[in-house]
Amino acid sequence: MKRCLIIILFLCLNPLLSREMGEFVKDIQFAPLEFEVPNISSTTNASGVEIFSLKNAEFPIVYADILIYHGKKNLGKRPVEIARLLEDSWELSGSKSYPKEKFLETLEFYGASFSVSVDYEKTIFTIAYLKKTESIILPILKSFLETPNLEESLVSTTKGKLTEEINRRNDNVTSLAKRKIREAMFRGTILGTSMSKTNLDQIKMEELLSFQKEILSATKRRLLITGDYDLKSWDKFFPNLETINPTPSEVITPSTISANVSKDGKNIQLVEKDVTQSYIALSGVLPEHNHPDFYAIQVLNYIIGGGGFNSYYMREIRNNRGLAYSAGSFTEFQESYGTITFFAMTKSESAKEVLDLMKELIEPKLIDSLTEEELLRAKIAIINTFVFQFEDDKRTLASEIRRRDHNMPEGYLQNFRGEIEKVTLADLKRVGKLYFQSDKMITTIVGPKSIAGFWKGSVKLVQPED
Repeated sequence: MKRCLIIILFLCLNPLLSREMGEFVKDIQFAPLEFEVPNISSTTNASGVEIFSLKNAEFPIVYADILIYHGKKNLGKRPVEIARLLEDSWELSGSKSYPKEKFLETLEFYGASFSVSVDYEKTIFTIAYLKKTESIILPILKSFLETPNLEESLVSTTKGKLTEEINRRNDNVTSLAKRKIREAMFRGTILGTSMSKTNLDQIKMEELLSFQKEILSATKRRLLITGDYDLKSWDKFFPNLETINPTPSEVITPSTISANVSKDGKNIQLVEKDVTQSYIALSGVLPEHNHPDFYAIQVLNYIIGGGGFNSYYMREIRNNRGLAYSAGSFTEFQESYGTITFFAMTKSESAKEVLDLMKELIEPKLIDSLTEEELLRAKIAIINTFVFQFEDDKRTLASEIRRRDHNMPEGYLQNFRGEIEKVTLADLKRVGKLYFQSDKMITTIVGPKSIAGFWKGSVKLVQPED
């Protein structure tokens, strides 16, 4: 009797188990989410600092980001390693008044947190503190910016930590693949240059101090502040700065990236690593963020690979054929350029089959066959996901700053939903032919040398540290 029940249960469940992942929800109709973009206050203080604020007095905590627009792209002739070396040493060095560990220990004693990031575009100081300790915390933070205490012994320790990081950076297949893609796509630029132990060792203390001084002298600054703040407390925080001649900064355009893609020709870049799961990627060029094609690219990317289990990549490569552990795509849009990467992780012996299928799924034939139903579902999903940019006040402020940094039009955030809704099937076909062509992409594979034979001579074999 027990056996009969098990058999009956199996027969009832088997049709459900055999259905495609996502089949349960594909017919559910979701309505576009209605939401209002929060109202951000903005002003400029007497020191010329732009202040963006969003009040939330629910908890007596203040969150602030100080943005100084001087980052890695302003390195000039300095080695790229200097940015990470300064970033990791600066935070631990404290100020003349609160040297070394005393700086962070004092902040932690009062329940505050602090971090430094020397990003590509800018240097960011991230702060959180209790409102009741504001009169104590702000002078400590001000001393960090006005009298930094960069110390040689800490710099030496940081060099050792970064050297160990370089030694271990090829352990993770995905991280290795992304680094090699970046080096190929942005070859000849600061963004495409990875750290080396030789350059790191040769950086002198005076170079670090000069770079730090140049950052602190940059005149373009912004304060993003949210929580239970009092802007009057920040009135005298920022000093008046004299205008200086900035270091010429690096400019990357779609043409810069396209030239590198063309140099690699039709060859597959095979990064040799003895693994059973190979990482395969197709990487191409997109226009800048503020481009008319931005919205159509977002929708098409969602349908092809960016929509998780709703995408063709996940459905065809993983679910239907069982060829990959994960598969998908992602875009990156910046002020002056954009990129797109299609990826899959698969057994090394399946690498050729997966790469062929990845190319097939972005061919005009498939894009031309897309339906109005697929278009509608993608648009609704994108609109409903967009609301998460405003799930907390810090992200809301960051979204507004990104809009300004990328020269997006006024009302971009408010009009995003309407622009996505305007996208048509004709738009998808057009951007597909412009940006989703595999012969205009760099192919990168991280896997064993043995799989090179799959492509008979069209493989460029490289080592992780080439």
